[in-house]
Amino acid sequence: MRFLVPAFAMVLAASAAYAEEDLPTLLSEDGISDVKIGMKQDALERALHEKVLFNAYANGGCVAFTTKKLEAAGLGLLMFQKQLARVSVEYYSADTHPLAIKTAAGIGLGSSEEDVLKAYPGAKVKPNPADPSWHTVIWETADHSKGIVFETDGKKVKSMRAGLNPFIATPDGCS
Repeated sequence: MRFLVPAFAMVLAASAAYAEEDLPTLLSEDGISDVKIGMKQDALERALHEKVLFNAYANGGCVAFTTKKLEAAGLGLLMFQKQLARVSVEYYSADTHPLAIKTAAGIGLGSSEEDVLKAYPGAKVKPNPADPSWHTVIWETADHSKGIVFETDGKKVKSMRAGLNPFIATPDGCS
C-alpha cells in the first residue's frame, strides 16, 4: 500500500537531502526519534530541520503529507488540527533508509509477522480490507489512545504507522 497524499495538501520542502546520521530511526507509539506525536507545526519544523506548509483547514483539519526529504527516507506524516497525529514508514524509493527504521523491540520493514507478535504481546491480527491475503497487525497502549500498526503480506512487514488512534487505524488516516 502506498501512502496517500491528498491533492489539497500543500507541502513546501527544501531540496537538500538529509545526512544519514540526521535521519530518524526509532519508531514508537510516541513518534519517531525527535519527531513526537502532538507536536505543533513550529516544533515539527525544528525537529525536521525544514519548513512544512500544508492546508490545515482542508479535510476537516486532517492532512497526510510528506516532503521531498521525508519521502526519500520512507516517511510520511499526518497532522490533525495542527498537531502531529501519525508517522508512517513505507519503502517506495531507492533509498534504503526505511529499512533502518525500527521499533525499540527491533521490528522494522522486512521483519516477520511472527516476530511482531512475539515483540508485541496482545497485538491483534486482522485481514487487510484492501487485500485479505495481507494482514494488519495492531498493537495499542493499555489505554488504547496510541499504537503501532504493522501491515504485512502475511509473512513480512511491508509498512508501519504509529501514533494516535483513530489515525493509525486506516492507511489514509483521515477516514
